[in-house]
Amino acid sequence: MAVTSFRAGAAISAGDVVCLVNGLLEKSIGTSLNQAASVGVAIDSGAAGSLIRVNPDSIYTSSLTFVPGDIQYLSVATSGAIVDYPSWQTEFDALAVSGAYLTRVGRAITTSKIEVEIQKPVYIIK
Repeated sequence: MAVTSFRAGAAISAGDVVCLVNGLLEKSIGTSLNQAASVGVAIDSGAAGSLIRVNPDSIYTSSLTFVPGDIQYLSVATSGAIVDYPSWQTEFDALAVSGAYLTRVGRAITTSKIEVEIQKPVYIIK
């Protein structure tokens, strides 16, 4: 498992999908390309200025409940959140925008574990 560490630019919670903004770790969200370009899932929680470990490509045990085999995506409504595709679609439909980014975070391998497999964001137009 490759683990990387970054300095937080804002408060981060363990389990948040994160990205780099101006060299600092921030919560990702699918409404802008910079913030949809995620680097992984935060392993640690911490305040701005803290050093946070990030899981970019391995199994992450979450407090969320997953359906094994389902692909998980970055939310377009809640910063740092992981959602399944039906939830992503519902969030996207509710947004008052012409498009948003669909970023694959990984695949659920059990009800509490996800295989982190961050992919490049894809812009989806309404």
